[in-house]
Amino acid sequence: MTRRLLIILLLVHAAAVNAEWQPDPSIKKQVASAEAIAQVKERIPRSQSFFEDAYGMAVYPSVTRLGFGFGGAAGKGYVIEGDTIIATSRYWQFTGGIQAGVRNFSMVILFKNQAALEDFKEGRIEFVAQSGLAAGTKGVAGTPAYTQDVVIFTVTRLGLMGEFTYSGARFTYRPLQGTDEEGG
Repeated sequence: MTRRLLIILLLVHAAAVNAEWQPDPSIKKQVASAEAIAQVKERIPRSQSFFEDAYGMAVYPSVTRLGFGFGGAAGKGYVIEGDTIIATSRYWQFTGGIQAGVRNFSMVILFKNQAALEDFKEGRIEFVAQSGLAAGTKGVAGTPAYTQDVVIFTVTRLGLMGEFTYSGARFTYRPLQGTDEEGG
C-alpha cells in the first residue's frame, strides 16, 4: 500500500509540473491507470520522451492474454486528451502463431498528434504483428518509434508467455457523457 501511495504522490507532483492528467483518487480504475503510466515510465526509460511529445493516450491498466497456438486478449481503459479523460475504451485481440502461456499486462498507447487520436476514435488504427517474452513480472514490449503517429508500450504485471504471432486487434471508443466520470 505504501508503494501505491508513493506512486500516486509522484504522479500528482509530475502532473502539477507538466500539467498532465491527474487521477481521481476515489476512482480505482483511474488510480490503476495512473499506476500503469508510472510503471511504463519507470520500467521503459526510453518512453519518457514519447510521453512528453504525446497529444493524447489510451491507457489499459490490466489486459489479460491467453494463448496456445491461437489466443486472445481483452482489457478496458481510458482515453486521455491533454489532462482530461474524454472516453472509455475496450481492447480485444485475436492471435495466431507460435505462442504459449498466459500474461497480464498494462498497455499505454500514445498518440503523437490530434490526427492520430482522431484515427483511433474512428477505429482506423490496427496492429498486426508482435513478439515478446514474459516471465513473472519481467517482460516489456513497445514499438521503438511512432508508427502511423502511434507508439505502444506494455509492461508485464504477471504471467509466463512466449510468442511470435500475427494478430488482429479491435478498439472501441465511447465518449464520456456529462457526469459519467468512471465511464463504466
